[in-house]
Amino acid sequence: MAVCAGSGSSVLNGVAADLYLTGEMSHHDVLDAVAVGTSVVLCDHSNSERGFLSELREALTGQLQGKVEVQLSETDRDPLEIV
Repeated sequence: MAVCAGSGSSVLNGVAADLYLTGEMSHHDVLDAVAVGTSVVLCDHSNSERGFLSELREALTGQLQGKVEVQLSETDRDPLEIV
């Protein structure tokens, strides 16, 4: 399995895996993957990145030795709405 948050097309292109788990791929990139036997699960670009933000905040706080306050938005959300 190969995993890439956000848009995985360029990162996963040519990676040999039974499954790609990523936020977004173009229709033709999905077709190419399926044609070589790779299953694809798309879980939404923005939401696939948001789950990592609190971990990134902690890592940045540690790397910056607490000299900078790293804040995580409480109002940011996926700009796309499925209706």
